[in-house]
Formats: sequence, structure tokens, C-alpha cells
Amino acid sequence: MRYFLGIDVSKSSFDIALLDGQSGQIRHEKLSMDKEGFNALMAHLKPLEKEELFVVMESTGIYHLPLLSFLLECGFVCSVVNPTLLKHHIQSSTLRKSKTDRKDALAIARFASLHYRELKPIEGTQALQSIRPLLKEREALSKEVARLKTDIKALVDQLFPELSKNTNIYTRSILHLLLQAPSRKRVRNLKEKKIQRILDEASGNKATLSAKEILAWAKGSIGLNNPHLETVLQSKIRRLQHVQAEIETLEKAIAEAVRDEHLDDSIDTLTSIPGVGSTTATHFVAHIGSIERFTSVKQLCAFVGFDPSIRQSGSSIDGRGHISKRGHASLRRTLWQMSLGVIRHIPKYRAYYEKKRKEGKAFKQAVVAVGNKLLRLIFTLLKNQTQFDHKLAEVGVTS
Repeated sequence: MRYFLGIDVSKSSFDIALLDGQSGQIRHEKLSMDKEGFNALMAHLKPLEKEELFVVMESTGIYHLPLLSFLLECGFVCSVVNPTLLKHHIQSSTLRKSKTDRKDALAIARFASLHYRELKPIEGTQALQSIRPLLKEREALSKEVARLKTDIKALVDQLFPELSKNTNIYTRSILHLLLQAPSRKRVRNLKEKKIQRILDEASGNKATLSAKEILAWAKGSIGLNNPHLETVLQSKIRRLQHVQAEIETLEKAIAEAVRDEHLDDSIDTLTSIPGVGSTTATHFVAHIGSIERFTSVKQLCAFVGFDPSIRQSGSSIDGRGHISKRGHASLRRTLWQMSLGVIRHIPKYRAYYEKKRKEGKAFKQAVVAVGNKLLRLIFTLLKNQTQFDHKLAEVGVTS
């Protein structure tokens, strides 16, 4: 590579620094983030051989994606770099604190000239069709479900507290009943057969919960008589059902996307681990993609952000801090759920968790320790394309 193009991206514009690795000449330009700016960039790059140019830009979440897609479609070799790496490079190259978009673009170009052999180019526009937007939306909807369930319980505790004490109010049959009779007063006004019919309609067959019991709770209830709270409860339940339906739609889209990327085998491998469900397995695999991206379990830990941050200075300071949290927050939450699952279902991991607790580790620290152990197991299983085996796990072969 002879030429290195560093690009600093903002929402409405981007700065470029074109560095000639042989002559050291630098060309700066500030361009608009639109078709006119893209055409101006092409005018700068047209005289250059594409095989001699390496384009590097900082990951900005979403703002760099249109420009990246444009450059990939034009056939340029591009790489996107973690902002943390660029920050450390800039800090190591100068003591001055001044920061401008122009200087950042130049710093990116110089970083590219030093490290282009180590940077992994993005292979085509297909790489931009990530499953992550689906996962992000699904997670947002899951949080909305949790909020709605909290609100619904608070309302039922006021209108019909005996119902929430004696049964799961989030089942289809109970929610269907609350939509039509959202308080102890409204339930009490119904006949037993009517209540049973409402319950059966939602479940599709004979409901396990007895209408007679519900009616008895309603007659002895201390719930409030507040029609406004009833209206709010019905509204919350309708929203909950709508969000749950949207989650089901997204789950189907995620499963289809995973199949398109031929990651089904990886999901099957993860779900062979007791305590790892299909949802968490799908989310984990969708985030990491192919395990072949990682040459070691340390790289996988760093990608997730479960690797420990280490601080050392001579012999005076030598300690391990908290986990780095430099990976994807959503992926860390998924691994956390998987770790809790294996603690419940695999004796070896439960014993390891209890050992860490006895050593004085806090609950979260002990679960993180299990998570790192689980990552080693996952890495081994995916690399070897093999299913979980209790006997191997017990003797520590796969962990």
C-alpha cells in the first residue's frame, strides 16, 4: 500500500487526510455527507490506483455507514477501527490536547500507514447487512415488556390484589380476563360460566385455573373501585400484547437471518449446553458471527468485554480491575444470562460459582468468573464443531 486515506466522520460532514506513504505528502479536505461530497471524494481518489489505497475510518455507530457502503461499492479496500485504538494512538503520538476533525483525520491516516497489515478489511457491502439492528430492536422491546409488566402488576395490586397474589397474571388467560373485567368489582359482576368461557377462549382449551376460585377471590377482595385505573390497566395490557407480537415477528426475522448466514450449526452447539436456551444462543451467535474470526479464547473474551482490565506499575501496583466492558453491552447481557443458566443446570459450574463465593467474591464477580469459564467452553465446542458432553465437561477437557 502506498496511499492511506484517514476519514473522520460526523453527522453532516467528514474530513479526509490522504497520506502518500512514499513522499509523506498530505492532502486535507472537508466534505459534506451527501452525494455531492461523495462525488468530490471520488474526484480526489480517481487518479490513484485502488490496489495502492487503504481507507480507514473510525466506527461512529451509524454515521459512517453510508460513506463506507459507497466506498465498498466503488471497490476500495476499507477498514473500520475501534475508537479506543485510535484514541490510544493519538495520545501516544502527541502531548498536546488540541483536537480538531482535521487532526483526527490525519491521525487516522498515520495509524493506517503503521498498522494496515494488521487491520482486517471489510469484505464487500454484504458485511454491512448486520443482524445487530434486529437484536437491538428486540432487546428494546424486551425492556418495554418488562416495564409494562411492572406497571400492570402495580395496577392489579390496587384493583384486584388477590389475583396477583394467587396466580401468574401474565398468562394469556388472565390478561384476557383483565381486558374484559379489569377489577375485582367487574369480575364479581360476572357469572362463573362467563369467567370460565373467557379463560378458555384465551388458552385455546380448558384453562387450568378455576373460574370458581377467581370469583371467590373477587368476592373477598379489598381492591379499589376506580374506573380510571381500570382504563389504564386495559391500555397497558393491550400495549403489552402488541409489543409481544412484535417481538415474535422480530424473532422470526432473526432466525431467518441466522439461517441465511449459515450459523444454525453454531446455535445447535450452544443449545446443547444445559441452561442455554435458543433465544440467548441465537443472540450470542448473531453478535459474534463465525468463530473463525477469533484465533484464541482471549480474543473472544475481549470482543465480549468480559476480559479483566489489568493495571500494573513495577512492583508497587499489580492488580486486576473490573472487566473491560469494551465489547457489546448487549452481548455481555446475553452471556450473563447464559452464565446464570449453566450455574443452575450444570453441577460443575454451580460448584465453581459457589467456590468463588466462598473465596469472598461478590455475586456479580462470581457470575463473571463463570462467564469466562463458559466462554472457554463455547470457544472449544464451536472450534471443534462438537456438542456438549457432560463427561468431558466434568473432567475439564472442554472447559
